[in-house]
Amino acid sequence: MTRWLGVGLAIALAACASPPPSLAPPSQSPRGLPIAGVDGCRALANELAAVITQAGVGDAQAVRIEGFDWLRVDRFTAALGRQAGGGTQTAAWLEHLRALDAQARRIELDNLPDAQVARVASLTTPTSDADPALQPDAVRLARQTLQARIDSCGRASTAAIAQEPETLDRLRRSARVPDDYVDWQRALGIYPLSALAFQAGVRREEAAMAAAHARHANAVALDTRLMVIERAPTDAQDDGSRIANFRRDALGVPQPELRQATALLARHAPVIALAGHTGDDRIGTLQLDAQGRSVVDTGRPAVYGRIAFMHWQGEIRIQLVYTAWFPGRPPDSRADLLAGHLDGVVLRLTLDADERIDMIDSIHPCGCWHQFIPVGNWQVQPAPVAGEEWAFVARRLASVPPEHRVRIRVSGGAHMLEGIDSVSRLQGIDQSAQPGAGSASPGTDHYTLLPDDMLRSLALPSGGRRSLYDPQGFVPGTNRAEAWLFWPMGIADAGAMRQWGHHATAFVGRRHFDDADLLERRFIRPAQSPDQLRP
Repeated sequence: MTRWLGVGLAIALAACASPPPSLAPPSQSPRGLPIAGVDGCRALANELAAVITQAGVGDAQAVRIEGFDWLRVDRFTAALGRQAGGGTQTAAWLEHLRALDAQARRIELDNLPDAQVARVASLTTPTSDADPALQPDAVRLARQTLQARIDSCGRASTAAIAQEPETLDRLRRSARVPDDYVDWQRALGIYPLSALAFQAGVRREEAAMAAAHARHANAVALDTRLMVIERAPTDAQDDGSRIANFRRDALGVPQPELRQATALLARHAPVIALAGHTGDDRIGTLQLDAQGRSVVDTGRPAVYGRIAFMHWQGEIRIQLVYTAWFPGRPPDSRADLLAGHLDGVVLRLTLDADERIDMIDSIHPCGCWHQFIPVGNWQVQPAPVAGEEWAFVARRLASVPPEHRVRIRVSGGAHMLEGIDSVSRLQGIDQSAQPGAGSASPGTDHYTLLPDDMLRSLALPSGGRRSLYDPQGFVPGTNRAEAWLFWPMGIADAGAMRQWGHHATAFVGRRHFDDADLLERRFIRPAQSPDQLRP
């Protein structure tokens, strides 16, 4: 497994076990800024907010909670708060909120230019001879010191909130994630009427996707280049990384160790069959050029992975999310509104408690073209509003055997998911084509599995770091002309690539890729045998 996957997952999964510090009365730094206690933490939060905003390095993945400086929330954690009882469950929920903030602030500090780091450090250093000189070692120490103070303030904040019922109630009401729809756009665009026109276009797109899956149902790898993970672990190298071995907190949220999470993502990493044959149809590693613009190095094929969670009938299920990036989507005509810089495909595997793949769904990094591939006897529940984008089932799989990994076919140019099956894990490593799946592919390459969160802090060639995403969660330079046509549907900058947590996936209706109850609201699992599946 790659070193980078471990580094990124360490950021996401690591938790400090030190006890929360006491809220002692503040002392004063020589420059007049409190350096301890409630006032010191508030002053530090205000100073950090100012320099981060000025530098434009704010991280949008989790949402800041108004009135709570050291806590952030995402959709899954917001749902946890509505379910958490008292005692250990409340403490676990507060820790999730604190960890989201600590992770985001660590990334923001990494991306903050040295001069701003030195500025904040000089205001909070409790000595009169703080040296603002931008020596590498001094700046590195300043970042570490600031991160330690952030962790201290976060732990002190959660300890205090847990002891204050009124504050805790206010936090429960405030810990919400605004949806990614712009209501004023829908109002100005007369959404109820505009949606009627868009419904027809949505149905045409869905019919085209279903037809593509039907064409490639038995030829997923036909005339494609296969991309398989390099150095994938075998089942014999499991070493306790099965979901059943994961520790869970008081809320039932799995808490895999770094090695467990790394192995789980690698074990299920998909085989990608690329049908296109141009430079824009190769996947690669994302990086920033000298001007800070995003580019894809196709000489270093990569797929980015993350672990997510969802609620299902009182349980919490693990989801594995894989994103492959392409240099761009080329225009197929002079009037192509969808073409532009960068493109990609996102594949999500929802696992059951026995680590079997239970549901598959996919989008593009813009949130577009959301399609579901149920595994087994899932049935779609009726949509509450007729005509909305509810749950488009592009294909069904009877099962994905435990020893198999998913294989997807991605079209050339548009990079649409147009075929899916599964192959044995051994075939996913030894480059063989599945018997009966069409002729052998023209070639096989390996990709490196990298952590998705590493895109929140990428190195600049001239020094320093920057996120792939802007403070609103968009990838700069990936705007699409379709935004001018689709704005009445209320999706800001429709077609632009987005950060995790900001994927609105329906033009007609409201739906987010990371909704904690996405499947629970849309599907049921009746007790039927596979041969009773609806076609």
